[in-house]
Amino acid sequence: MSGFKSDAFKGADTIKYEEPRRVAATGILHFTIGVTDLEVSRKFYEEVVGCTYWRQNDTTVFMKAGEDYFVLSRTGYHQPPNKPQDSLIHHAFMVDGADFDAAMSHLEDQDVEILLYEDTGHRSFSGRHAYFHDPDGNGIEIIDFQGVGDISAEAYQGRQRRLPKSHLSGE
Repeated sequence: MSGFKSDAFKGADTIKYEEPRRVAATGILHFTIGVTDLEVSRKFYEEVVGCTYWRQNDTTVFMKAGEDYFVLSRTGYHQPPNKPQDSLIHHAFMVDGADFDAAMSHLEDQDVEILLYEDTGHRSFSGRHAYFHDPDGNGIEIIDFQGVGDISAEAYQGRQRRLPKSHLSGE
């Protein structure tokens, strides 16, 4: 192969074609959450989820959660990824375990409907989990992250507790 095929590289002088090798990701810089109103979403993620505003432009608000970044983007075509009471597709934010109970009280005080609460263990990520939606129907999880779970444990089949609300229920 003699060079790049994508039009995106045409005329670029800051990249050169090399022998292909698999991408080796070293982390996640940010993820993007689609929203319909930047100011409403910024306020929600600051005041309800406890994140920090970093900066913004006309279509995007840059936020921080601890030392990690995420982006709220007004696309003009946002669609909620879940059914109204579903939480399968979500973004997980960690809180200190000592703050979890007060955080749950705060969510309810802010009239946030908790869609699912789990404290029975989690094969992948241990800790207590609470799921809810942001103003645009994006799934949010708050977890008092206790560490990576027991990956040798038998996989939980069916996630029965979610089926009535889930895309898997066929409703």
